[in-house]
Amino acid sequence: MIIRVIASSRSVEIDDPGNFKAFSVRIEGAMDSTVQAKLLGSVAVRSDRKHAWISEQVLRDWPSLRCEAWWQDGLSNMIAAVQKFGWIDQINHSIRAHIEYAP
Repeated sequence: MIIRVIASSRSVEIDDPGNFKAFSVRIEGAMDSTVQAKLLGSVAVRSDRKHAWISEQVLRDWPSLRCEAWWQDGLSNMIAAVQKFGWIDQINHSIRAHIEYAP
């Protein structure tokens, strides 16, 4: 799953939601740092230039996916699988994602 932060539409979308092994954030296009922070902040509890900690609850409540059992199960399985790497923040209930930048 790729969480896309899209400059042109000032939106956040999820691509390839069934691919739980490819969890990342992609910042697409140039945007003002304030706009980027606002968009990224709609899904992340914190971030820096390299990583974002994505809210588990935001993912579970994603409008087009929240009622899908495969989505809920996939998130649970992904969280369990990456916990051993330290990629889960138990306090903030968030998942670490690498940030990539696309022109």
